Amino acid sequence: MSGTECTEDTETAAATAVDDSWAGRVFLMWHAAFAFLIAVMALNFYGDGTSWIPYAILGVVALAYLVFLVPALKQDRGQGIAYLAVAFPATLALGYLEANGLTILYGVFPQLLGCLRDRRIRYPAVAALAVGSVLVSAHQHDVATALVDVVLALLITLLLGTFTQIMMREAERRGVLIRELETVRADLDDAHRTAGVLAERQRLSHEIHDTLAQGFTSLLMLIQAADATVEKDPVATRERLALAEATARDNLAEARALVAALAPAPLQGMPLDLALERVCARTADELGLPVAARVLGPPRELPADVQVVLLRAAQEALSNVRKHAAAGSADVRLTYRPVGVLLEVVDDGRGFKPVADAPEGSYGLRGMRARVEQVHGTLEIMSAPGEGTTVRVEIP
Repeated sequence: MSGTECTEDTETAAATAVDDSWAGRVFLMWHAAFAFLIAVMALNFYGDGTSWIPYAILGVVALAYLVFLVPALKQDRGQGIAYLAVAFPATLALGYLEANGLTILYGVFPQLLGCLRDRRIRYPAVAALAVGSVLVSAHQHDVATALVDVVLALLITLLLGTFTQIMMREAERRGVLIRELETVRADLDDAHRTAGVLAERQRLSHEIHDTLAQGFTSLLMLIQAADATVEKDPVATRERLALAEATARDNLAEARALVAALAPAPLQGMPLDLALERVCARTADELGLPVAARVLGPPRELPADVQVVLLRAAQEALSNVRKHAAAGSADVRLTYRPVGVLLEVVDDGRGFKPVADAPEGSYGLRGMRARVEQVHGTLEIMSAPGEGTTVRVEIP
């Protein structure tokens, strides 16, 4: 059956998908089986007290097997045909010389079937070997006995050959599937890596917008306000410059936290409630209007990512109040519910008429919505001209 392995390994390119170690074990098994067959035949010849000629023929067949067929099983170099050119006449000679000589057919038949790739040659050659073996051994046995021996060897060869081919095809299929799975896994790894990079870029973009960009906006407004009063009201100018300095320091702390990939600076060392109060107080100082922070319900510990989302949402909403609302007051309410938490930022500013795509027009609101969705929350913006705006962030 090693010849069948030769066919499966060299006849089709798909056989390269077979696990090399598995195929190597199969080849080793058939090498051992053929060596065992040669040894058994040599012992039988010795028991019959035969001459040295059958031993020499067996030795030639074994040598040809090592020199030609073993390399042919690994790669197609035409050496299988050279082996058959030795094994074919050697089989007929053994059948003629010894009563047990046809035993070698159990090894030669599968080798013949395996190494002759052209079916137009393979099956006539098998038939010729079978008929020739019956004829040359007729003087050793009657024709019926010789025919039974040959047919039995051929049937066993076909059965084992079919079984081996099925095994090789299954191994080939399994090898293809393994390689496909490895390819898919590699593609998934690349996709996950790319998605991770994009997600991190988006996160950093939102962080920069929610912290540094807003801080620079506040600085610009305070500096402009200070410039407007520098000659008329030095006291107000100094107050605004002090606020600008405090804002710059907070921005620097945010930048350092961002670079170090730490939690938002307003959350470091304080609970969310106090961080919201601090943000509201800073906004009130910048705008000169009341901005209240209220906590409703019994406070409890929230996951770090939820705290970040709520804080950033409050910052973005207050930033919009500062830039667009022209409000007289603002109110930030954090409500702890039994099954979630609700953040509301309400102002009494000019408001606007919501349209279907209005919330998506602002980069800050897009970032806020993306953050909220990451923690499975919902964002709702309610407003009307002259009636102020309410931003609601609810997280389960």
